[in-house]
Amino acid sequence: MMQSYSRKERQSVFKSKLLFSLIILLVACPLWGQVNNNIKAHLEAGRLYFEIGEGLLQKPMLLVRHGMGQHQIIWAKQPDQILLILSPIHSLSGVVIPLKNDGRTDGKILGRFPIIKEKSSLRSFYIDVTDLFLQTAIKWHSELPETVLVDRSYIEGIRHLENETVIMTKRTTMYGEQRSTEDVDFSFFILPDPMEPRLFDHRMGYFCEDQYSAINAYPKYAMASIMRWRLEKKHKNRKVSEPIEPIVFYFDPAMPDKWKPYVKAGILEWLPAFEAAGFKNAIEVREIPKNGEDWPENSVGCSMVRWANHANIRGREGKGGSTVRQIVDLRSGEILKSNIILGSSYQGLSDQYFVRCAPMDPRAWQYPFPDDLMGELIQSVTAHEAGHAFGLRDANYGEYAYPFEKMRDRDWLEEMGHTPSVMTYARHNYIVQPEDNIPPSLLIQKVGPADVYQIKWGYQTIPDQTGPSEGSSHLEKLIRQQDSIAWYRYNIGYVEILGPGATDEVVDNDDPIKSTEFGLKNIERVLELLPQVNHGQKDNALLERLHEETLELWYQQMQQVLSLIGGYTVQYKSGSQKGDVYSPIPYKTQEEAMEFLLNNAFEVPDWLSKPSFLLRIQYSSNSDRLIGHQLKLLSELMDSFRMKRLEQMEGTFPDNEITMKLLSRLRSGLFKELDHDGIRIGKRRQELQSVYIALCIKAVAEERNYGNTLNDENHYLYSYHSKSILAQEILELKKEILNRLETVRDGATIGHLKLCLRQIGRLSL
Repeated sequence: MMQSYSRKERQSVFKSKLLFSLIILLVACPLWGQVNNNIKAHLEAGRLYFEIGEGLLQKPMLLVRHGMGQHQIIWAKQPDQILLILSPIHSLSGVVIPLKNDGRTDGKILGRFPIIKEKSSLRSFYIDVTDLFLQTAIKWHSELPETVLVDRSYIEGIRHLENETVIMTKRTTMYGEQRSTEDVDFSFFILPDPMEPRLFDHRMGYFCEDQYSAINAYPKYAMASIMRWRLEKKHKNRKVSEPIEPIVFYFDPAMPDKWKPYVKAGILEWLPAFEAAGFKNAIEVREIPKNGEDWPENSVGCSMVRWANHANIRGREGKGGSTVRQIVDLRSGEILKSNIILGSSYQGLSDQYFVRCAPMDPRAWQYPFPDDLMGELIQSVTAHEAGHAFGLRDANYGEYAYPFEKMRDRDWLEEMGHTPSVMTYARHNYIVQPEDNIPPSLLIQKVGPADVYQIKWGYQTIPDQTGPSEGSSHLEKLIRQQDSIAWYRYNIGYVEILGPGATDEVVDNDDPIKSTEFGLKNIERVLELLPQVNHGQKDNALLERLHEETLELWYQQMQQVLSLIGGYTVQYKSGSQKGDVYSPIPYKTQEEAMEFLLNNAFEVPDWLSKPSFLLRIQYSSNSDRLIGHQLKLLSELMDSFRMKRLEQMEGTFPDNEITMKLLSRLRSGLFKELDHDGIRIGKRRQELQSVYIALCIKAVAEERNYGNTLNDENHYLYSYHSKSILAQEILELKKEILNRLETVRDGATIGHLKLCLRQIGRLSL
């Protein structure tokens, strides 16, 4: 007869059997907890002891502070102590990566630990490492000034994994006057044999192995390896094969179940790109096993999709953003771990979509959005962050070459999308018009052809490759596809703000002016929708927020047109490639851009400046956000760098007076009222005209430091040529005002023009 036990009794019997098994293992294996020659750790009376085996000495390892940073280290032995040394990294690209924080390449001692002789043997050494984890002497990526309150901090536990020892701590830390208590996990991870690197090329959109290095901002001449995962074919002779080990992400248990299908879909959007590179089923998204109570979320070998949304946290609903945190073997560029952090707020995602696409998608008229729409937006964000997880960076991926006429073509949008890459900030397609009847799903940014191209270059296996430089001819052929397919061209736009493609948050293509014309039509429709969307709200907070977001989009679209003036298209090239890297925008296009700005940015219709609901959200002209955007555009148009780019173009075009002609047209357009008798200049135009004069005077009055011609400050100043042209424009303006002033009858206009003359009079010419 089988004896019957209660649930509690059965658990007790199981625990007893488990304890017995553990005792047997401890007797049989003196290095229990040490996996693959890893560190053996013991926690005794609140103190943490390491047993460092002889085989670990001089072995390259990572010391990781999860969520914060990493250091490559080695353990070294002296007669009576063990040293923890920060080691310089010999990149397989052929360079030495300096130590963080100080730029040196020699080692730095991070810790010195006396050997506890009574516990040690000839083959293993015991040390007390408690203080290593309860102090702030080691600098991490953030480098925030922090002080650990040791009396309120402690080591919580240890976890032994394959090739890794995880130390879990509870730390109370002071950041300035702010106190915070948080879980902080550390890992010691034994690095594998380095994989074959792929040499960094500035013409492709990859991070280099040291993602926090300055060379990622100025990468043109970098000797480095790209960041990528170790993908190896199961069947090397097949064109397409499953990998030996796929790239695996695990869902954060905190993620709401209703969003998991969309998050998974966003990551798996990249499957066709990896298949083009030769890998089938290269990516998997999994749930944490149901028996995973001790699942090692903070371990080098586990990549997570973290849920960091601030919904329902008072004051935080609109805060947060999404990002990726990675652990990389800097010797080869191998990505060991990528955590995708999804922190984009429901509010932010909704507002961005509403102001761009509400006229085409009635689902957006509901606040909060229905789950299917919100899910699609979360999917798009996830796809973007997944690109970072695979090694790609934010940049411009040839979107200026995308054909404008295809932005409203359903067949094109289904196959190619409205942007060639999900890594751009092209957001949603606001060029589409309601009458086009484009399905809303095609308005949202997805993985595109440039992404497939980038992954193919970074991950494709090169047959018989025996070193980093092997296969370079094959990779070069892939890069040279940029010669004929312009939307494959990569440009790190936020460093080189040179022209079209450099403006974020807009649908970029080969006709920014036409794009903005259609964008303005939808902005007008959005402003008409706002009162309807706000109906039923307890106050006007939503109305005010969406109005501000709409004006911001208007400003960004005007910036897109502005990028044409003094703008260049960019195609990065090697030394062996023929042709220019930087090609000026045709003069005629720049002229058209100036006319558009004069008629649409500096002169605005009532529907934009005075919407019907304005008095529900604004009581003072001091809160006129539109004029603020207009003044910023004017300042950006007259920026010294833009003037210098125009000067560089002198001689490029048949008529080499491009700077003078454009600035002359700007002045005459801003003061067009002076062309007529009986003029009346409104307050918005007065503000713009006054700021124009102030900007001219500031430029002309600048003094260069001639004692040091290479002074960095001079780099930001106007050239003498630009100052000469601006001085002449001021003189012309003074003459026009004096000629017109006698015919003016409007009192406010008379006062304004006299103030303009007084401004000009401050500059002695």
